[in-house]
Amino acid sequence: MSPFMLSPFKLAAAELRRFRGHPIRSLALVAIVLIPLVYGGLYLWFAWNPYGKLDQMPVAVVNEDTGATVEVDGESQQINGGDQLVDQLKEDRIFDWRFTSASDAARGLEDGDYYMVITVPEDFSTRLASLSGTDPEQATVEFDLNDANGYVAGIMASTVEAELRNQINTAVYVTFATTIFGDLTQLHDGLTDASSGATELADGIGTAQTGASDLQSGLGDLTTGAQQVADGASQVSDGVDQAVDVAQPVVQTLADNWTQIQTGASSAADLADRANTDLDTVYAALCTDNPDADADACTQLQGFITDADDVNGDIQDANDQIQSTSTDTLNQASEDLTTLQTGASDVADGASQVASAAATAEDGAGDLADGLSTLHDGADTLATSLATAADSVPSTNPAEDADNADAYGSPVAISEDNLNPAETYGRGLAPFFIAIALWVFGLMAYLVLSTVNRRALAGPLRSVPIAIGGWLPGAFLGVLSALVLYLAVELGLGLNPKDALDTVGLSILVILTFSAMAHLFKLAFGTAGSLLLVVLLMLQLTSAGGLYPVETTPKFFQFLHPFLPMSYVVDALRVTISGGETAHVVRALIVLAAYLVGALALSSLVVAMRRRWKPDSLNEPLQV
Repeated sequence: MSPFMLSPFKLAAAELRRFRGHPIRSLALVAIVLIPLVYGGLYLWFAWNPYGKLDQMPVAVVNEDTGATVEVDGESQQINGGDQLVDQLKEDRIFDWRFTSASDAARGLEDGDYYMVITVPEDFSTRLASLSGTDPEQATVEFDLNDANGYVAGIMASTVEAELRNQINTAVYVTFATTIFGDLTQLHDGLTDASSGATELADGIGTAQTGASDLQSGLGDLTTGAQQVADGASQVSDGVDQAVDVAQPVVQTLADNWTQIQTGASSAADLADRANTDLDTVYAALCTDNPDADADACTQLQGFITDADDVNGDIQDANDQIQSTSTDTLNQASEDLTTLQTGASDVADGASQVASAAATAEDGAGDLADGLSTLHDGADTLATSLATAADSVPSTNPAEDADNADAYGSPVAISEDNLNPAETYGRGLAPFFIAIALWVFGLMAYLVLSTVNRRALAGPLRSVPIAIGGWLPGAFLGVLSALVLYLAVELGLGLNPKDALDTVGLSILVILTFSAMAHLFKLAFGTAGSLLLVVLLMLQLTSAGGLYPVETTPKFFQFLHPFLPMSYVVDALRVTISGGETAHVVRALIVLAAYLVGALALSSLVVAMRRRWKPDSLNEPLQV
């Protein structure tokens, strides 16, 4: 490597060797390195997450509510919204609540013992009770602050005012609901019992629905059987019609001629009986009284006589039956045949009606099953709705109210999405304070370090290496300082940037640029340059947009915003720490590189101008 390239580093090494030998000199360099840590690290530590410790801020609560009496279902009921609110606050310690008297709260707010006083007036419950009447009045809760105890403390209290309002609204909700519904616990229990009853009803309907389905199935079988019976009865009726049509005329004819038939039957019986007697006489004459009778002939004759006796017995029995049967009996038989015919037809018609009725009943059972199914679904819906209603009734238990404060106090929730969340107050402000700390390093570093090697000014070395050699000690210490600051914030506070390497690399470029600018101002203007650096710091604090959106600042600072380097540093560090558009980082790199090169170029020009000796260059007009 040529001597030209080594010269700036030799000049830097010579500058740093000046601090050897005495501990105070060495400690001066250590102090310079630690300046960003002391400034940025301590401030970030101090302000890392103040909103996470609001429960340590003492806030007085004064409950002067005297309660009220409301009429619920004709009965008087006492309500006390103030007590409900106090119990609510005890269950959710947003602040360090101090429940005290009005005089103590006023004295404490005046003396700075309390940062805020919340007062529940004596007519709080009375006004809440009026909400259920025809002349409602708005209830109030008083918030008292004292900016003399710290304006920021008041702002911090205001940031959680919405959540505090939720707690107040919850107490109001429960109290107001009590004035309308009475004892919310009884309402809850009643709705729960109703839900259980609806569930049992649904179960019973389910059983009935099953029975209706079975009935429909049974009626289907009955319809089939009844139709078969109807078909059979119709066939029987047709057969009876045919039989009666044949038999009834015959019976009626017998009835009309029955007297003659009886006479003829009697005559036939007498004739048969006389013939039987005559055969006995002939047998006696031929066989019994005639010793010469042929035995074979007599035997055959005796057989004829026996057969004639049997026939005569049958004739006599038939005659007896004929004689015992009257004409009225035959007429009745004829009428019975007609009745049988009519009855068979009626049975057939009835069986057909039964089949039709069974089919209708089957359809009705189907409709019943469908209706019970719908009723079962309705009972299920009723049970679910009642259970939901029971769950939605707020309990008068403040612990449960505190858990549901968000729902009761703010029925409508806002869904918020943060593309690149900073998560904590300190992490959100880290880009701003890191940038300030690195700028302060340059401001302080050249109060101790020399901006240029005077021997080199009088020597043959070119102006550019002399300027770079004067800047390098501050740049080297600045890099160490930036690394120390990053490690302290990362390990000590948990910065946890989204891209650690980019954050470190960007911090190194920032310290190189800021130290080059500080070197330029101190080199060009001496002690006045330090004052200019302070002025430039103040301008950047107000125009970089680190605390408030730049659009909310006066036009003067909005005009300065795009021209100062800290604006780009803050934007870029926000991206590397919390995330965002890479274009912001690229833009910052270009701007910082331009400032770095420009500062070194101007420093070289200043060195070149200072090599032209003038009388006033031997004695600076202002020294620190």
